[in-house]
Parts: sequence; structure tokens; C-alpha cells
Amino acid sequence: MATQHPDSASRGFTAEEEVEEALRDLLPRDRGGLGLDEKMIDYEGKLTPYHQVAWVVEETLRYGLQPGEDFLITPRIPSERLEDPERQVMVLWGVLTANKRSIVRTGSQAVKYIITPMCSSGYEVYVLQRRIFKIQRLAEEELGVKTGHIEVIPLVEDMESLLHVDKILEGMKNALLTYLGLHYSHYRVLLGKSDTALAYGHVASSIAMVYALSRLHRWAEKENTRVHPIMGVGALPFRGHLSPWSVREFVKQYAGYSTVTIQSGLRYDQGPKAVEKVVDELHRNLHAQPRLLSQEEERLLISIAKVFTAEYLRLVLRIVDIIPYIASFVPRRRARLSHGEYPRSIEASLAFAADRELLSMKPPRSLKLPRAISYAASLYTMGIPPSLIGFGRGLRRVEKELGSDAVEHLLHALPLLKQDIKYDLRFYVPEVAASFIKDPKAFSLLEQDVEMAKSIVGGDPPEPTEEYVEALKSAERAIRLGLKEAAEKAIARAGVLRGSLG
Repeated sequence: MATQHPDSASRGFTAEEEVEEALRDLLPRDRGGLGLDEKMIDYEGKLTPYHQVAWVVEETLRYGLQPGEDFLITPRIPSERLEDPERQVMVLWGVLTANKRSIVRTGSQAVKYIITPMCSSGYEVYVLQRRIFKIQRLAEEELGVKTGHIEVIPLVEDMESLLHVDKILEGMKNALLTYLGLHYSHYRVLLGKSDTALAYGHVASSIAMVYALSRLHRWAEKENTRVHPIMGVGALPFRGHLSPWSVREFVKQYAGYSTVTIQSGLRYDQGPKAVEKVVDELHRNLHAQPRLLSQEEERLLISIAKVFTAEYLRLVLRIVDIIPYIASFVPRRRARLSHGEYPRSIEASLAFAADRELLSMKPPRSLKLPRAISYAASLYTMGIPPSLIGFGRGLRRVEKELGSDAVEHLLHALPLLKQDIKYDLRFYVPEVAASFIKDPKAFSLLEQDVEMAKSIVGGDPPEPTEEYVEALKSAERAIRLGLKEAAEKAIARAGVLRGSLG
């Protein structure tokens, strides 16, 4: 599934360019495209034209592609809770218009699924499905054409929801059947890593994804139905680490996936050959048997996640005030709403960690964290690879409090973790980090994390290149002087060297 995430460092897109981009994503490789199966048109906090889905349909038809057969278009609609309901209705109308064109021209519908973001209950899915039915009735009366059956994909993207994703699907199934008389023949659910990583840290969010896959497949067995998980991941470790050098470990860690997001950083900062290698490996391991966790394993992994969350927050809370300011210099690659429309919070993660010291450090409610891509890019710009935060101290605490067997169990459950840490160590630039972090305690915590990370990797740990260090130093100087354009260029240059903006 190709997406419109703004994580490409090398280029940005206007709304008009996104139509051509979608065509290139969907065209077969032998015709100069990437040969991907599905395109997410994104409206979540993004100023995407309401008719972009229809424009993509028209463009693909011009090139002889059959919507709904050769590919799917799957919009991610605005959250009703965080944006105006009117915007959601307008997006749905645009989707139905696109399906009308597709059905009239080809007999098949382009859009068969719609993604609803930040889903925390099955009732939310029912509300959206009911709204789809209502607008479809109006469209069929006014447009005179049936617009096809459309089902909802819940996007689950916070710790609590990931750990209880089976309960969300159970509530979804019951609400749809009770109130609409509707029964899905199968369920697609999108598991998002990025927001959980932002609030709980890299290790805890990785655990949550593996835990959710296990829960989904157990629920499917119990209900005698099919569940098709979509892994919502980016190119760099903090956001999932889907890249050519890590894809073999990725397919082991997230065995059981049915779909994986191919985001902009991979497509543009790493290029078509990288996409081809990743996609081929994903196809070879499609629908592999997932690891089903026992109740004892679940309890252990939750205990480990709590420790890593606490150690992640112990450092983040000491530097959290500066992150939104750094984020204001991160280049914008898509036409987004203000980041304040979809602010991220760490209040729930503080409760999850259940640490008295952290509760006393709680940030003010007025603090608005940026979205995950800008957040990760900001930390990298500060010389701090985000996957390293809390890693070393968390590992020490797990060994001390839960035993060395718990560490081995963690590394077994997350076969990608060592690769994550090894990759990100090459982007740790201590002299840049020291220029941003004025709190000696915070810098000491970071050094402890890096020291343990190097010992886990073993051998000679990778060092940042001179070019990367110079890019970060240029960004630091520009930020200190308030030179936005110069800072954006330097941040983008560093992002290209990493393989993604954030």
C-alpha cells in the first residue's frame, strides 16, 4: 500500500502532483511504475482535494488500468473527533463520486475500503459505516448509479488500543450486526507504530505491534473468520524500519501481515530499486504464520514495555519543551493542516509507566507535541536517534528486575531490534546533542543509553559520516539564528543520508 506520508526528505508534493504520483505507484514495473497494489489517499489532517480520488481514477483509466481489479484506492478519512464532521462528509461524497466514475466506466469500484484513524472502539466503526450507508443512499438517488459496498478499516495507533485490538474488533462485529444487520466476511485492521513510538518509545511500540498481531489471529481463530492486518510502518527504526537492509528481520518480527505501507521516505529517499527489493521480500513472506503469544508471554512483554516506556519518558520529559521548536524547522512535504489540529499526547503513557518520578515531571497541558514524522526528524536533527532513547537504561532495568531470561525473551520476540539499534547508532552525534540539551542529567541519561546500545551491537559500532555531522551542524547553526530556509535544507540533506526524513 503506497501512502502519502510526508516523510520523504528529498522532495515534497503539491496536491496536483499527488495524482501523477499515484499513477507511478500503481503502474506495473514493466511500464515504469512501482507495481504496488493499493494507494492510500490521505485526508487525516491533510489538505487533500475532495475529488483527488476521482482524479486518480481518471488518470489510471487513461493508462489502461482497471480500478478495483488491478489496484485499490483506500482513503484515510478525517477523524470526526479531531476535525469537523462536515469535512468527513465531504470526503465521503468525493469517494462515492470516484466509485460512480469507476463503475460507469469499468463495471468495478475503485474504493472498497475506507480507513478511520485513531480508532479506539468498535462503536466508532459502526458510526462511520452508518454514515457511509446514509450518504450512499443520497448518492444513488441523486447520481442514479450504485456506488458499491464499502467497508471500514479501523486504524489502531495507541498502546491501549493495540493491546486490546481484539476487543475493538469484537465490539465492531457486534455493533455492525446489531444496529445495521451487517456482517463482514473478513476484517482488515491497520496497526500504526508511529504514534505509539512517540508516546511510549521504540521498544514498547514494537512490543505492542507484535502483541496486537497475536491477539488478532487468536480472535480470528475463535470467531472462525479472517483478519488481514495492515502494518503501518515507515523506513526508519522508530517508525517500523521497513528498508532493504532490514526487511528480512522485519518479516520475521511482524509475521502474519497481509498488507504493509510503502511510505514516501522509502519510495523517494531510497528509490525504486529499494522498493522492489522490499516488496519482493514482503511478497515471499506474505500471510506467514504469526507468533501466538501465551498469556505468560503477554504478561512478561507488558512488564518489559512498562520499563522501557518509563526510561524513554525519563529522558523525553527533560527535553520535551524544545522539540516543538525544532519541529517548526522541519520541511513540510505535503499540504497539511497545522500540526496543532492533531496534537500528540504523552499523558496515557505516563499512566502506563506508573512511575512516581515521572508523574512529578508531567509536562503542562498546553504543550503540543508535533506529529510522529516531525517529532522523529526533530530528534535526529538534535543528534539523537529516537530509537536509542531509553533503550540502554531499559535493558539494564529489565535484566535487573525481570532477569536475563527476560532480555533473551525480548530479543527473541523482536528479531529486528538489534538491527534497529545498529542502524541508528550511526546517526548519534554527541556534539550536536550537547548543543541542544542543556540539562546535564538529560545528557547523562542519553550517554547511558548509547553506551549500552554499543555493547549490544558488539564489535566496532558504526560512526556517523562527516557529511552527516556537517549537515546536522549546519542545521543547528541555522536553527540558533532562526534561519528557516537554511535549516530546512540542512535537515532535508541529513534526512536523505538517513533514508527518510523521520
